Amino acid sequence: MMRRAVPCLGFCLVLVPLLAGTRPASAFERAPQPSETPMEACPSQGRGFIRIPGTTTCIRLSGRVRTGADIGTSRTAPSLQGRIAVDTRSESALGPVRSFVRIEAGHH
Repeated sequence: MMRRAVPCLGFCLVLVPLLAGTRPASAFERAPQPSETPMEACPSQGRGFIRIPGTTTCIRLSGRVRTGADIGTSRTAPSLQGRIAVDTRSESALGPVRSFVRIEAGHH
């Protein structure tokens, strides 16, 4: 019984959109998301800033990773350091608003 029900269900799923007057592919179409809009540069805030879509806030992400190895010492682990920074800037009724966060991790 189950073997006959599965093909019937598949046939019904294909047949319903055709009878409704729509193309089967239209069921999979979607509206573009706000994150799919192209990023705009914020040259007034400085190099590397981009505008967050739908806002007046500009953001810059930066960071670095550094690694090295000690040769001829008793250390067995290589040194590894990393840093990430987030800088946001926006205008408010009281003037410019800025936030800056830098996180550093690792050892040397």
